[in-house]
Order: sequence, then C-alpha cells, then structure tokens
Amino acid sequence: MPSDVLSAHQHRRPAPELHVDGLPLRHFEGAAADTYIRGIPTDLLVSLKMAHPAHPLTTRLGSLKELLLRCRRLETFHHEDCGQGTQFAFGPGERLPAFTDLMLRHYDWRHSRESVAAHWDLSRLRSLRLVSVPIFNFLSSVRFSDLAGLHTLHADDFSAHLPTDRRQDAARALHVLVRDHVAALRVLSATLHTRLFPVVDALAPHAATLEALRLRDHVGFGDDDRRCPTLALADVRALARRLTRLASLELDMDLAAADPADGVAPFLDALAAFPALHTLALHVQTRLRPHGRYAPGADPDRDAALATFAALVRRRPPGAPAWRRVTVNVGGWKKVMVRRLAEAWRAQNRRGFFAERCFVLERRAGAGGRGPLVVREEICVESSRPQSPVGGGL
Repeated sequence: MPSDVLSAHQHRRPAPELHVDGLPLRHFEGAAADTYIRGIPTDLLVSLKMAHPAHPLTTRLGSLKELLLRCRRLETFHHEDCGQGTQFAFGPGERLPAFTDLMLRHYDWRHSRESVAAHWDLSRLRSLRLVSVPIFNFLSSVRFSDLAGLHTLHADDFSAHLPTDRRQDAARALHVLVRDHVAALRVLSATLHTRLFPVVDALAPHAATLEALRLRDHVGFGDDDRRCPTLALADVRALARRLTRLASLELDMDLAAADPADGVAPFLDALAAFPALHTLALHVQTRLRPHGRYAPGADPDRDAALATFAALVRRRPPGAPAWRRVTVNVGGWKKVMVRRLAEAWRAQNRRGFFAERCFVLERRAGAGGRGPLVVREEICVESSRPQSPVGGGL
C-alpha cells in the first residue's frame, strides 16, 4: 500500500506528492470500511485517477467520497464509471477539495445549485472534462463565474435517457459560458447541437489562445439516411482568419447538409487556410448505399478519402506548417464498434463493402519533421476479414 511506503516521509518538508492512477472503484463496509483511507496517505495525495470499471460494478460511492473528503491537497480527480453512472450523496458539512483538473465520465449529475454551492468548490478549475454526463444538469447548477479560469473544456452530453431532452438548452448555455465567462480557452471539445452554438461568436474571445478545437454534432454519421449539421463555409473561413494559433481541429463535414453553393473544394480550401493547423480530423458520410451494386475492387470511400488528402496537401498555403496527421472518419467508424445492423448492410459486409471506415494521412518520422506522408487504413477490433490496404504516399 502507498501508506506503507510513504509513512516515513509524510512529515518531511517539502512533503512528497502522491499520484494514484488506476484506483479500482470499490465500496467497503464493516471492518474494511476505511480501506481506502488506510491505504492512501490523504495528506500527500494530489492526483487520483480511477480505473475504468470492470465487473462486478458498484453503484455506491461512499468509500470513494470518504477518501476525497480527507484529501485537502487533491488537485486532479478523474472519475470513471459506465452506463448511466452514479453520483455522490453528500451529508451536512461535507465538502470536496478544490480541484484544478476534474474529469467525470458516466457521472449522473443531478446536483442542485444549493448542493453544488455547499459541497463542491469549482473556483480553482483549470481543466474540466464531462464525458457522458447530463451537460444541462451541470451547467444549470454551477456558477459560471467559477469556471472563468478554464483553459480546457470537454463537454460530451449523455442525457437522452432522461424524461426531458435538454440538449438544445445545453448547447445554448455552453455558448453563453464560452463566450461570456471563460477568459482564455486553449482546448475546447464538445458534442452538441451545432446550429445552436454560433461558433464564430463563441470563439472570438479565445482567438489568441485556442490551440485545439473539436466540435461534433449529436446527429453524427451512424445513419446513412440522416444529414449531419455542418459548419457553414463562411464560418470556417472566419475561424481560419481568427484562430491563428489553432493546431488541431476536428469537425463534421456533411456538405450535402450545408448550403448547396458550398462545394467540397471551397470547404477544403478554408480548412487548409488555418495558419498554424497541422492535425485535422473530418467525419464524413459513406459513399456506399445499402442497396448499391459495386464491382469487385471498387472502393468509393477510399477514393474520396484519397482525393480529400490530395486536395488538402495541394491547397496548403506557402509558409503554413506541413500536415502531420489528417484523418477521414467515414460513417461513424470507431475502434470498437457494432456495424450497421440492417440486412441490406449485412449483405454488403459479406461482399466486403463496409460503411464504417477510417483513413489516416500521417507523416513518417524524418529529419526535421519532414518525413514522407503515407496513407493507411485503421482496422476496428471486431473486423473478422481483412480489408484492402491503402498503402502509398503523397
């Protein structure tokens, strides 16, 4: 146990700092109720990152809460759960330490404004990541002024299971938070209703500091019959002019859902115009159709991805940094995923045609970071048959 190793050092000045990564989530009762507290020197702990839960899961967080309440030096806390998650239940006078780096994954945030004021101290937050959390519930319960010092904000909503869908309200609230209350973001990652998040207006105050932007819509690309809202060409051009430090960008690109006057070439021109951008990820719809007939060896998605890569390389303006990595994610591909379940798509899969693909243009290591650009295809874990390699370079 850490307490066995560090007991002799607890009273040294300066005191050691203890970082615990991958702590299993358990609930202890009876004689074992203080297991966490006995095992971890609470006066030394500055960073606690929970392990991704494995079966059997616990729905009780009492033991973890008791540990946190005693860790007054704790700055980093990453909580991992799964499914719809759980939340802390606080008693009178219980107050968590003032985190600077907070990550909650699958945390079912249902705290009221009064509960947050009494039991949470968010005033020192610099990094906040909410993944699979009811974002509106969180935003409606906190003081926006407490989040002014954020440099990293990650907000991926999980609330579709709730009786009322508040994701539209969450997008509006997030827009107000980012535009009017956060002083200087360096990283923003969000999945939201993009039409309710005026992106140029929201990011203008962060033009001098923003280095990484990920903006996805809830619609996504898992359904080939639904169009995914896409940033307007004028907005992408405006961002390229303003975000002069942006190095990494991830967007949806369903041009069939955008203004008909916006073609692929102007959109790629706008993306290539970001002066500091070197890492880009685009999510697109598959070119395949469930009932389409394709000749053996045909690969419309690969051909489209290669054309996108070539256009981005060709359109890069003089003086801009070379591309390090460009990803074209087709049809909602994930490393671990379930393929489309309709019988027509399963028939296409049996023929070797898949709607979900991922192509990567990446620069190999070379002198001065100028190695050759090569193209490869990512293969998901569930793939049982090898797909044709892309190979080649640009």
